[in-house]
Amino acid sequence: MSLNAVMIRRSAASALLGFVVLLLAGCAGTAPEGGDASDVSGIDQAREQFQAAVASGDPAALGALIYPDTVFVQPATEDWVAMRRAAAGAPFPQGTVMDITPLETKIFNEEWAYDFGATRLTYQDPDTGEEIELRDTYLLLLRNTGEGWKPYREVASASPPPAGWPVSSMSAEE
Repeated sequence: MSLNAVMIRRSAASALLGFVVLLLAGCAGTAPEGGDASDVSGIDQAREQFQAAVASGDPAALGALIYPDTVFVQPATEDWVAMRRAAAGAPFPQGTVMDITPLETKIFNEEWAYDFGATRLTYQDPDTGEEIELRDTYLLLLRNTGEGWKPYREVASASPPPAGWPVSSMSAEE
């Protein structure tokens, strides 16, 4: 990847993060204290549907769960680049299992919320059959369009969250 492309990606990620910070600051005065359980359960349901759509390998199912013009900024490490190559144009390689562990969810109003957490992705290398595991820390801005909560913008990092990688439900099953 050229230095120009790296700088453009970093600038785009910085701009998106700046936008999220400004949006969160602008919503601070109208934010309910944590939202009620039904609000958070709607985000939990959206997260579960997203994980199921990834597991199904159906791009149309994934597309139905995201806001139009959603922007995802994935980690730019070699491992993540290899995963995108293995996906061969699909969002994820066939057979990918995604386990999302939310660490903080905040509902600002009926339209906007954010979710901060960690994700563990596993897929099989199409050439070797080896199981590959990728982790990321994410900050996800969600928008409720009246059809439920949908991802609107996400910035992800290959770095662990401040408290380290959480024990995911997948790890507990092993």
